[in-house]
Amino acid sequence: MKLGKIEKWFMNRPKHAERVIARAEKLLNFVDMKEKQKFLEVGCGNGAVSKYMAKKFLLNVTGTDVDPEQIQLAQENIDDIPTIRFLEADATNLPFPDNDFDIVLSFGVMHHISNWLDALKEIRRILKPQGYFIFFDLLYAKLTTKIGKIFKHNYGIITLLDLSSFIEKNSFSTIHSRLSKSLIFNHYEAVYQFGKSNI
Repeated sequence: MKLGKIEKWFMNRPKHAERVIARAEKLLNFVDMKEKQKFLEVGCGNGAVSKYMAKKFLLNVTGTDVDPEQIQLAQENIDDIPTIRFLEADATNLPFPDNDFDIVLSFGVMHHISNWLDALKEIRRILKPQGYFIFFDLLYAKLTTKIGKIFKHNYGIITLLDLSSFIEKNSFSTIHSRLSKSLIFNHYEAVYQFGKSNI
């Protein structure tokens, strides 16, 4: 689902990018990262996070977004970053072969995708064995899950139970996770590794 004008304004602010970059860097501490690894950001927006990752960590970065306007913004000022590319793509149908990426990052994207489980299946498909999936998003609290189901054609109604069930059934292990609770939405961050059994 494409963002509305107000959401897009909020997401494209430099302060928002700074917060996302800081959180991503913290979570990357749980990843065995090496130069030139293939890194994918699903829902890259204006590309600020992808650009930072390519420059700082010398990764081969791809950013995807379903919104062509966001991809157009992302493609600005990348002439000095030879290891980056941006593509318009639906997270539920990514244009990459199986086992293609070492690291996939998805921040604040899945709650915008009504069929978010399909997007997670795509991430699983394109991750290399032992690859990492870095996740941060809103999860519905018990009180809001029933209300949210009314809008499920527009938004992904993600619960911790549903997410954990997918992770367990699809050969991911949890390297790190943290849940911040509130009455309406919970914030959840996690680093998963694909193809490695839980200890």
